[in-house]
Amino acid sequence: MAASLEISALVDGVKTLTLSNPGKRNALDTGVLEALQVALRDDAGVRCWLIRSADPTVFSSGYDLSALNRFPEGTPLPDERLGEVFDALMSHAAPSVALITGPAYGAGFELALACDFRVGSLNARFNMPPAKLGIVYAAHGLQRMVARVGLQQARRIFLTARTVEATEAKNIGLLDVLGEEADALMLAAELATNAPLAVQGMKRGLAMLETNAEYEALRRASFNSDDAREGKAALLEKRKPKFSGR
Repeated sequence: MAASLEISALVDGVKTLTLSNPGKRNALDTGVLEALQVALRDDAGVRCWLIRSADPTVFSSGYDLSALNRFPEGTPLPDERLGEVFDALMSHAAPSVALITGPAYGAGFELALACDFRVGSLNARFNMPPAKLGIVYAAHGLQRMVARVGLQQARRIFLTARTVEATEAKNIGLLDVLGEEADALMLAAELATNAPLAVQGMKRGLAMLETNAEYEALRRASFNSDDAREGKAALLEKRKPKFSGR
């Protein structure tokens, strides 16, 4: 069967993207990357993305090795496309949650890193194999790792190519939650329930090294939004707010 990305209907603001490539342990290829980019653009009403695997025994074995041939000067390397799509996921206004219930290797590992949150079961494990493949990994992947676990842990993960088991992943901050599907669904629902403009603005602010005019504009828009008025009213009236994203 060919690789695919199954896209669910929107449920209470959460859209689920499911990796499926059963013949190659969910290896990522250009088709899956294109489908992911298209899904991110078709984002009407999306308040949170949940990324998971159709096969609970594996998240993704990485980039399809059959695509790794020789690349003459002037031709793009395959991980350049990976970087573009994962950057789009990271910079998307809506937060994202990765549910990892099996191995996440190479590009699959980086896909998990590109999500805002990672929920992993005890069967989750992570590996970056480029040192054993004779490949220098792309700078965007190195930077994503440093942002999640710090420079020294990133150095150890890349240079030793040693597998990180679930408990250690939780201890070093690679996993936010050590749990199961229900925990990922609960987190996604929690993110989707909050005021979209506030979540989106603060996600953008957290990605910046310092505040700037763009962030201040986001802040002012949030203070003047319908959601801000609804949030205040709901608090005073001791009820659950009904946010509209406006």
